[in-house]
Amino acid sequence: MNKLVLEFLGEDNWSRPVYKNEEGRIFKDVNCDNFPLELCTASDFYGEPDTPISYIERYKGLEIVITGREGEPTYNEKVFYQMLSRLKSDCDYFLGYGNRFEKHLWAGNVPDQIEEMKKIYNSFSDDKKPKFITYEEILKYEELMKGGNV
Repeated sequence: MNKLVLEFLGEDNWSRPVYKNEEGRIFKDVNCDNFPLELCTASDFYGEPDTPISYIERYKGLEIVITGREGEPTYNEKVFYQMLSRLKSDCDYFLGYGNRFEKHLWAGNVPDQIEEMKKIYNSFSDDKKPKFITYEEILKYEELMKGGNV
């Protein structure tokens, strides 16, 4: 089977993954890394997506091979980063303007909120731990939210 080998270049201003084939042609995933992959041609890295490759005869039936994304987080990892960030924001609000009302927490109570944060944080391998929070900071949130001094 013939292959279309695409090298990952990055994401444009609309969070669309941008790729380049061996001939230097630019492609964008207009589905923004959600499945299925929906590739369109583009004039350049920041250009608007143009023609879906499903309309172009020479690209029909090709196996698509993506390179250069080996260090990128997977879709599930991105979701977990987002969720952990949301849980952290809830904790900050709880300790500040939220006046310690548990109804403002995603989990509805402090123990479950902290437990979920620990579970998500520990699900990452050491090389993919989030940079915006540490395990020690989660423990500090736990102490403060369970009645420690603010």
